Amino acid sequence: MSSYLEEKLTNKPESFTDESLKSLFLLNNSYFIWQQVESITRVEGYMESYLQVSWASVLSCLFNPMPPFYRRVKAFPLTKFESVFRKTYAAQKLWKVPDPELMKRLRKAITEKIMTGYTKFIEDNNVTTPKFIPQELEGMLQELFEG
Repeated sequence: MSSYLEEKLTNKPESFTDESLKSLFLLNNSYFIWQQVESITRVEGYMESYLQVSWASVLSCLFNPMPPFYRRVKAFPLTKFESVFRKTYAAQKLWKVPDPELMKRLRKAITEKIMTGYTKFIEDNNVTTPKFIPQELEGMLQELFEG
């Protein structure tokens, strides 16, 4: 995308007769594009960091190796997951993300991360009656960040 914008940008100042103005135009607009791209990269990094510190621990309940005496009890990881999920959800439900687009992107990222891991665990372990129905869990995640 930035290459496309750069190409369009370099074609635009052809109408300028003053080379200094042409160069300044390119500098200003290239700098603006760079700032936007840099901001997006930074935001993505912060989002990934947030997901890691906030929600990775929720999924780790399902996929970390269990002590030998719990291996036969499939409910233990789900019980632990439910407890950690509820705690994380309760803490963050009232947090505010004022920008609607960022809120939407954040909810989507969390939902994809949690739902992928949760449904994989349920399917891999043939869990027939989970305490959290996937649609219920997904609905809860869509309530985050309303403040």
